Amino acid sequence: MTVFEQNLHWFYVVVMFASAVALFAMSRNAKGVPDYKYAIHIFVVVWSGLAYSALAMNQGWTMVAGQQVLYARYIDWVVTTPLLLLSLTLTGKYFVDVKGGITAALLGTQAIMIITGLVAELSAEPSVQYFWYIAGCVALAMVLYLFWGPLYDKAKSQEGGITEVYRKSATFLTVQWLLYPVAWIIGTPGLGWLDSTTTTILFIILPIISKAGFAFFNLGLLRKMETENAEYDQRIATR
Repeated sequence: MTVFEQNLHWFYVVVMFASAVALFAMSRNAKGVPDYKYAIHIFVVVWSGLAYSALAMNQGWTMVAGQQVLYARYIDWVVTTPLLLLSLTLTGKYFVDVKGGITAALLGTQAIMIITGLVAELSAEPSVQYFWYIAGCVALAMVLYLFWGPLYDKAKSQEGGITEVYRKSATFLTVQWLLYPVAWIIGTPGLGWLDSTTTTILFIILPIISKAGFAFFNLGLLRKMETENAEYDQRIATR
């Protein structure tokens, strides 16, 4: 890993911990959004920052068949992506009590997606590598089905603006998570069409948007919704 790539990871660490501070400040004026939503996102950015700290200090990687594998990324993703899905799930059932079957299926499938990606990158034989890559893509497809199918149905059954909040939040994650396997396959873990530095830049930008960006996007929508609902209730009460 070059010094420039290490500095890119330090930049990522700074962004994550700055995001944690900003999210904590937001939580002090929660505007009706439950505390657990803030806690989830603060944990996501803190854990991600810690995992990437290892890469910034030239740790968290190994060599496989002459190729550098940054396994610290997967240590980050296997924890944070299920938590992002948990946040989305809690958004989808914001006003209703939904049994945990959908949540368990989403979190379990997401963990499979990340682990198969790690196994793919650790595989020296291309045919084996692409087997695990395809398995991870199938898991991603299942995740997308679950949160655009049964979970979206739950969101649409509620009033108070949560359907729009969920739809926008789910769209945000869908776009981001479809970009990950593309970056993986064209970057150094896959076909190697991109060099190491470009691949590193992609895996700096994508997690910033999908973790810190999603936190502010989702919480911002919920805070706006809660404010509008409170104003509506106040107008009704004063009639």
